[in-house]
Amino acid sequence: MNILSGLYKPDTGEIEINGKSVVFRTTADAKRAGIGMVHQHFSLVPALTVAENLWLSRQDQPVLLNQKMWSQHLSANADKLGFDINFDAPVWKLSLGERQRVEIFRLVMAGAEILILDEPTSILAPQEAELLFKHIRSFVETGCAILLITHKIHHVRAIADRVTILRQGKVVADCDADDLNNRELAEAMVGKSFAKDFDKRQTRKSAPGENTVLQIRNLSVSSGSNPSGVENLDLDLHSGEILGIAGVSGNGQDELAAAIFGMIDYEGQIVQLGNGSQSGGGDNLAYIPGDRRGVGTAPSLSIQDNLVLREFRRWPFSKCSIIRDKAVSKFAEEKINKFEIRPPDPAARSGNLSGGNLQKIVVARELNLDPNVIIAANPTTGLDVATLKRVHDEFLERVCRGTGLLMISEDLDELLLLCDRIAVIYKGKIVNTFAVGDVAKGEISLAMSGVAR
Repeated sequence: MNILSGLYKPDTGEIEINGKSVVFRTTADAKRAGIGMVHQHFSLVPALTVAENLWLSRQDQPVLLNQKMWSQHLSANADKLGFDINFDAPVWKLSLGERQRVEIFRLVMAGAEILILDEPTSILAPQEAELLFKHIRSFVETGCAILLITHKIHHVRAIADRVTILRQGKVVADCDADDLNNRELAEAMVGKSFAKDFDKRQTRKSAPGENTVLQIRNLSVSSGSNPSGVENLDLDLHSGEILGIAGVSGNGQDELAAAIFGMIDYEGQIVQLGNGSQSGGGDNLAYIPGDRRGVGTAPSLSIQDNLVLREFRRWPFSKCSIIRDKAVSKFAEEKINKFEIRPPDPAARSGNLSGGNLQKIVVARELNLDPNVIIAANPTTGLDVATLKRVHDEFLERVCRGTGLLMISEDLDELLLLCDRIAVIYKGKIVNTFAVGDVAKGEISLAMSGVAR
């Protein structure tokens, strides 16, 4: 996809558009040919408003920006295309889902006829995913085409006409989406058979305990420095429990996770009862952030350095404040093999890795702490089904040993597969909590949209 969008140059081969051979030397060449790509990691400038970002991408506009007229122009086009976007908001205040909508809108406005979407539903709630599918269907009906990169088999079923499966850089299947069932799709993706039925709820070897390992009381985060804020939020996480936090992106999930880990200021009380102290990033608390590139890893460091970021001061990784390189490399090789991190080179620079491989690094590092509380925000985003299963198994193993897992995700299907309870967050408040098994998916979806039942 980076070759098609003009970022990379192919060594061999040919690209044809409408039967005509093309060569892209730059991304501008690809744009002129009508190709636009929304990358997994967005390219917006956080300090600028949405309108200013969209202005930057348009070479046909005057040098001087008339903010009011430009915003009105954008709003009129957004209404026509069915996009709900606040063009005057700074990008840093937007949720990931809102940023994605801006990226797609920017390409549609620029006249793209072939859209490449890289894992577009990985950060979306069911309602947002369906809205995206609506945009996709409308776009395709105009005679345009979309290349949708995804690991989510049910989203392939929901939207795709055809499916091409790549494994280790080669096409292993190319057929109509209905030609393969879910198991066949999964096996083609990872190259081996699975006994697991991906559509069934995970079985647990133990029931949640009664002891509370994380207690939150009257938590509030100001909305003046973030998109939504959190208001008077109460929450209890028990030992051996998986508690899901469901909500449409931008309703306070990021602030909740950041407050628990001590990354932002807050009012109220957060106590990690496993060690009787205030939460704030201690060794008994693992944090898998939603932003694995900006928060979860240091792109300039190697894979092995990122894998030991939270433990490099202790044995066996250091002695008398001196790093033991052999111990670090051995540990890194074990994690690389276990989680199938690619490239399998401990010295490789993390900034060059794909989003999925960065996520594997974060998960491997945080779970190695053997924490009694895990805060996981969209932990399986961008992972293939084999690695997703491995991460789920790792979670379940620790939960069965008494660890409490707070799983924040817009993927309601994943929450229903794993969680014991699901708390719905809406505009910074917990509006309802459901016991999984006693509630229909539709009822949770309504609560996520702010509809009380």
